Amino acid sequence: MRTWSSRMSRRRVFAALLVVAGLAATAVANASASATASSSSLKGTISVLFSNNYVFDTDAQATAWWNNLQKEFQKMYPGATLKQLGVGGTDIDEMNKAALLFRSPSTTPDVIQLPTTYTSQFASSGYLLPLDSYVKSSSSAPFWAGIPKNVQTMGDYKGSLYSVNNGNNDFGVFYNKVMFKEAGLPTTWTPKNWNDILVAARAIHKKLPKVAALWLAAGVAAGPTNILQGIGNLILGTPNPTMFDTKTGKYVVGGPGLTAALQFYKSVYSAGLGAPISQLFAPNAVGNPPQLFAEGKLAIAIAGANWFPSAWVAKGSPTYFPKAAQDMGIAPMPTENGQAPGVASALGGWGVAISKSSKNPQLAWDLVKLMMDPANQLSTAVEAGFVPPDTSIGASKAFVDSAPFQAQFNSYAKYGAPLPSDPNFPVYARAVNTATGDIVQNPSTSVASALGTVSSIVTQQLGSGKTEN
Repeated sequence: MRTWSSRMSRRRVFAALLVVAGLAATAVANASASATASSSSLKGTISVLFSNNYVFDTDAQATAWWNNLQKEFQKMYPGATLKQLGVGGTDIDEMNKAALLFRSPSTTPDVIQLPTTYTSQFASSGYLLPLDSYVKSSSSAPFWAGIPKNVQTMGDYKGSLYSVNNGNNDFGVFYNKVMFKEAGLPTTWTPKNWNDILVAARAIHKKLPKVAALWLAAGVAAGPTNILQGIGNLILGTPNPTMFDTKTGKYVVGGPGLTAALQFYKSVYSAGLGAPISQLFAPNAVGNPPQLFAEGKLAIAIAGANWFPSAWVAKGSPTYFPKAAQDMGIAPMPTENGQAPGVASALGGWGVAISKSSKNPQLAWDLVKLMMDPANQLSTAVEAGFVPPDTSIGASKAFVDSAPFQAQFNSYAKYGAPLPSDPNFPVYARAVNTATGDIVQNPSTSVASALGTVSSIVTQQLGSGKTEN
């Protein structure tokens, strides 16, 4: 997934592309054969809204991928027409455009590719078609059985499925083995708890004071993405991992889980272990860690996303890091005290949904099904820096060889927990991000004060009836 301002050049392992091409040919042939009986009866025009310069690593890759998909679709359904509605800018820009288009059935796209965290907002507005009936049978959704339950539920809202995940981001802890050796730390490092991370960061800071010892996302610049790639990985690793209580419909603004996570922030930033404010609060903050690693300015990152390696193999990019495979190490993000299951990860990604007002819902679903065939899942993952929804595709040689550390991230996916599926999540995210930003700017900020900030913002925006401790 391309981040705010990082623009990654096209560079992929040749062997992987050969496999993708082979799978694509097979998938198209199989899909065409299975669709023969029904293609003549499925006619009409459908449109698909997507980001043409944010999801894929380059604009050229996005154009080629969507054009290829359109050709496949038109071959399968010669009586139908697919209109591409590409949107430039960030994911937020696409969602703002979608909000405008969905106001009228005449402008509403039939299919939309969207960040999974936005599914609940569009579903709660009555814009999206429930998809439960489509995934009940293997003939209608042959891809569904290969997707783990935690990934399937990323498209849920109030017990119904509204989007199908087509690419994930999960997280571990990246570290620079060269810096670890200089600091007298093991170069094969697997932290068992949060304290192990702090111990390593302190050792790095003492030996290499000019290096940012630990990247831990903070502040409001990146919005909910800072929860996904930062504090969410801490909260989910506590014995009390709830952010949104689905039973009560309330946000947890206190309690031991959030308290422990904010205390970890205080431990990091009060000791000077974190990255500079200018990097943390920049509009492109999410994209900074892989570049800082490439420049030798960062030792550890909790925001160890699976798309970092895609950035490192991008020749011509400021993130290009040809020695990443040998200089970098990856470990799963540990739980707070090492309690079972011992590993934690937030889980975010992109999904595909169908408009409730679509006049051709079956045709729209067949487009979704085509996007989810093995070849297209693989090519999306390789060219967009995702972990495929189907973990068997993630274990394939084509995916594993596409960039370093991909096998590890595929294995971490089973531990991933999606962010809350609630339309008010951005309010909670801003509250928590404000609190972490306060700690960064003023490390003397008490945890109690930070918790008060979270509670105050959520209460002001949603009312006291929407919060609990």
